[in-house]
Amino acid sequence: MIQPKKMAFGGFVVIGMVMLLYLMTETHNEIQRAYTDLSPQQFSLLKMSLYGFLFGVLIEWRALGSLIQGQVRLRWLLLPAAILTVIVFIPGVYWIEWFGLGRLFVIEMFGKPEIHMLLSVLSGVLFIRSICD
Repeated sequence: MIQPKKMAFGGFVVIGMVMLLYLMTETHNEIQRAYTDLSPQQFSLLKMSLYGFLFGVLIEWRALGSLIQGQVRLRWLLLPAAILTVIVFIPGVYWIEWFGLGRLFVIEMFGKPEIHMLLSVLSGVLFIRSICD
């Protein structure tokens, strides 16, 4: 028998993920409009990274439940997760501006929106895993 609290939390996670996907779609459209006007908005790029990070946190819904219940345990994974989180919150246009295109793969991957989004989700997953049981 499924407990009502677990069902409610699961529903919250699913609704949260759907809402984040909707917000990502709207923000992506906003970014595309900005690029056609040749003026990418850094705030929109930051929002997209934040939504991807939060989506990654919601993927780890069990760990999130543990965090809400106060079961916090720091792990060695926190340092790489924090570094990756800081890196993904730097908009891709800055990576291209600072280092250009056609450079080292590690630098170039931060300028590609698809890879940037994958890394944002990964940073959310790693971050929540590093602080929860």
